Amino acid sequence: MKRIYNYISFKIHSTKLLIFFTILVIYQFSLLLSLIFEGKSYTVYDFIWSNFSYLTLFYFTSLIFLIMIYNIFEKKNFYNYLSIKFASRQEMYIANILTVLIFSIIFLMAINIISILMGSFMSFNNSWSEYFFSTSSNKVNLAFAEDTIKLVTESLTPLSYVFITNIFVILYLVFISILFIVFNLIFKKRALSFILIIILNGINMAMDNSRFLFTNNIYILNSKAIEVTNGTYIISRLCYWIILILLVSFIGFILTKKKDCNFGD
Repeated sequence: MKRIYNYISFKIHSTKLLIFFTILVIYQFSLLLSLIFEGKSYTVYDFIWSNFSYLTLFYFTSLIFLIMIYNIFEKKNFYNYLSIKFASRQEMYIANILTVLIFSIIFLMAINIISILMGSFMSFNNSWSEYFFSTSSNKVNLAFAEDTIKLVTESLTPLSYVFITNIFVILYLVFISILFIVFNLIFKKRALSFILIIILNGINMAMDNSRFLFTNNIYILNSKAIEVTNGTYIISRLCYWIILILLVSFIGFILTKKKDCNFGD
């Protein structure tokens, strides 16, 4: 357990976090200005949620996260030393899975904390705002069905909506991180693994109407009205992500038995 802790600690602390989080803060400030100049009433929950809107999530948040994951798996001499310390290739693989899981949670927590600090002057009133209804029907992001918006806003508060969105975004980030690890096991090239994840994201964005793709299973407002009515709109998405994560993790675990424990250049 100590080996795994040291390994995860080294991986995260050697990722030039300050540089990436500075970029993140600058971008969040631009989102803040955009929210303010929108000219509609808003709350701090709108600001937090704006970090996970369709365009922001797929064109910025997930991209900077992937770049950070790319850097986490950079090969270094001390990394090689730690690799030797593991009892088996499977133990090292599990350590990598735990690394991306912990890092995904840290990354999302940082976004939320920065948003709350930046938006501390905003209203914390836990009620739906004019800004939310405006952006939810904005076709530049995703245009959600009016009946679904009505049902979701009647059954959830902005705070619970933001919390649920955070859960699904974390699961999405964990999935693409583990998939990056698996691609690295197969191709042993970080750059190729990175490109493949970008392509996969692009395919999901191009075909986002399918119920089996990412966008449909991150945003609960993508649900059909009947899903909200019968209460399956949250549990079905949790099952989707858990099954995907377990499936890809299992594939990676099998690959570690058949391939050399080299996680890419």
